[in-house]
Amino acid sequence: MATYPPTATLTSPAVTLRRALETLLEHTTCRVRAGVRSQHTLAMQEKHAAWMLAQLVPGAVVDGEADELVRLADLQVAALTTPMLVRLVEHWQRAGGAGGRGLALKTVAKRKSTLRRALHVLVERGELERVPQMPEIGLPPFRARVRVLRTHADLLRLMRALPPRRAEWVAVALWTCQRPGDTERMCWSDVDLRATPPTMTIRSTKTRRPDGIRVKVPGPLVSVLLARRARLETEGRPPVGADLLVDPWPGVSKVLPITCVRLGLPPMSAMDLRHTGISWMVRRTGLTRAAQEWGGWSDFNMLSKHYAHALPAQLEQASDELASIALEAGE
Repeated sequence: MATYPPTATLTSPAVTLRRALETLLEHTTCRVRAGVRSQHTLAMQEKHAAWMLAQLVPGAVVDGEADELVRLADLQVAALTTPMLVRLVEHWQRAGGAGGRGLALKTVAKRKSTLRRALHVLVERGELERVPQMPEIGLPPFRARVRVLRTHADLLRLMRALPPRRAEWVAVALWTCQRPGDTERMCWSDVDLRATPPTMTIRSTKTRRPDGIRVKVPGPLVSVLLARRARLETEGRPPVGADLLVDPWPGVSKVLPITCVRLGLPPMSAMDLRHTGISWMVRRTGLTRAAQEWGGWSDFNMLSKHYAHALPAQLEQASDELASIALEAGE
């Protein structure tokens, strides 16, 4: 993390929200160049910052005249007390969108996250003594969302309820643990089913790994791909190397959750199939460097942060694993 020389707060000009957001973008740009953050993170922060800098809010939000419109960019950070933040977040939720429509709760949370990060960077630079308290206003109570299929039987139920080409899409997305876009970019040339064992190339284009890595194909996916190839050959369309491995699924974001609900399963999205695959991997092998490499993260903390929930929590099992070292040595 970059270090900054301390700035004399009393002799510095009053820090505005514009200055805070510019500092954040400068900070993130340096981290992108260092390879610590991705270009996607910077693009998202630039989008949120541009939105906030263009905001005009009623004066009532910042303790002014109710009819006066105040430019948010010029607001002094020192004035961001908790009551003002409460009113600001409520304003975004109620009328922060285009045409006076409110923002979705998820979007409000992203705007707040960018603002919070900007203030943290100011604290690191010595321009603020502390970060104003960020209220969780307007957001529902946190409930952990079920984002994974519990068992292999649930996966088979889902695949049986879908047409063959869609069931194949689900199987490839889950067993390769890739994002939906990378799943649909796979070609038959990425898979070698004749090798011993069969191998495939997986990618993570979001985290700067477009060339991919070669891994062993999970057994269940081998069966699915062999059946798909046989079906295509029966239809008179034998696949060649440049053909896509699965048919694109434009309506997956609508069809898949509805199908899951009808079957009594969690309303899975296409991305949740990746979460399921990695969660199953972590459940069996733990938080390993192999799982990090497979998932495409440059930082091991991302794996531990989002997939530690899949680890077995039984203390008795932990004791057995520890004792197994001595048993394997015959002691």
